[in-house]
Amino acid sequence: MENQFEKILDKDEKIIKVFKPIKSKLYFATLVNVFLFSLFIAIPVAIVLLVEFSFNPTSPLPEYLQIIIFIAVGIILYFIAIAILYFLTWIFAKAYYNNLIFAYSNKRIIIRTGILGIDYKSLDMKMIGAINVYVSPIDKIHKKNTGTITFGSTASPISPEKGLAPYRFSHVHDPYNLYREVKSVIDEYKEKNLK
Repeated sequence: MENQFEKILDKDEKIIKVFKPIKSKLYFATLVNVFLFSLFIAIPVAIVLLVEFSFNPTSPLPEYLQIIIFIAVGIILYFIAIAILYFLTWIFAKAYYNNLIFAYSNKRIIIRTGILGIDYKSLDMKMIGAINVYVSPIDKIHKKNTGTITFGSTASPISPEKGLAPYRFSHVHDPYNLYREVKSVIDEYKEKNLK
């Protein structure tokens, strides 16, 4: 996987470690987020539609039966929509996972990503001012010792909510150990170059 970064490295730069996120955790987190998002959209829409269209005074059916039929049809349509959404999300997540690679070198952290094309973003070690480890409830449910390491700088600070930042190694195995490894390299870099 190191050869994936050769074209963007400086002459004196060496990759120290290259790794990918945990595939099952990435898929699991994506599907949970899609489900929660779909509920966030579906519940208010269902309430509005139920209030607006549930009772038809010209129907030969009693009002309670109309409501039951409306809810049943709504649930069936919701599950059909969620199945289609999950299928599309799975295709998206697969393409995203195939291109997602994390690395850190003796000079910077690098994130290779993309769905149709390949994109790189990096943060020089001299710019890194904060590193956080975040283990989400989804990480705990997944039970594979996963988490996210975020990197902050003055130009791209870490958000106080869940420690989100544009530069992050997400869905990684053993985040606390990886945090120590990366922090050690950053501290060593700063000790040598920023005196």
